[in-house]
Amino acid sequence: MIALTKPFFNQDIIFVLLTISFLLIAILRASYWKHAKLLFMGVFAQRYANQYLREENAFTERVNFITFLLMTINFSLILLKVIPQTSLSEVVFLIGGVMLFFILKTGIMLFFGKIFMLQDVAKLGVFFSFLFDRALGFFLFPLVVMLYFFAFDITITLFIIISIVCILLLLLKLFWMWKIGTNAFGLSEFYIFLYLCALEISPLLLLGKRVFYQ
Repeated sequence: MIALTKPFFNQDIIFVLLTISFLLIAILRASYWKHAKLLFMGVFAQRYANQYLREENAFTERVNFITFLLMTINFSLILLKVIPQTSLSEVVFLIGGVMLFFILKTGIMLFFGKIFMLQDVAKLGVFFSFLFDRALGFFLFPLVVMLYFFAFDITITLFIIISIVCILLLLLKLFWMWKIGTNAFGLSEFYIFLYLCALEISPLLLLGKRVFYQ
């Protein structure tokens, strides 16, 4: 009986999370699309990201908060497909772990910015680092829906597509952060390399190890 009820229980949780994700996208589209569009276009052209930063106000703060939640939920849904959980507490723990990772990442960057008296640079680093993650969380939503509720099983194909999208955006993210760090702020290439390895690449390698060797 337990074996039969767990899949339905999990599907209910997934449905609720996808509904929340869709609601967040609807709020962005209905009330904050002007600023959200600038944020997402900033992935492909720095001038849009700069314009978004110049227009910083209560609306952009709300966009940041909504896209942070959207990013957390959609990344968690992908992880739940890779590392299935069987209870509500485990699902909440996984989502909390994803959120905690992003919060710690922000805290570490701001902490080192304060130590080296580069607070403004650290804040910009946080923005550009999460710019790509927020956009990825938004663009992955249709794929996440198909991952769970497609008419027939295309999980492997969808994972390949998701991996390609993630890798492309990661490479774009690394390129922009390297370019902005060296050209705009004159930071040492060695320190940028250490940052990228520690906070951008290492977590993905650890996740890959967890998935393939669980």
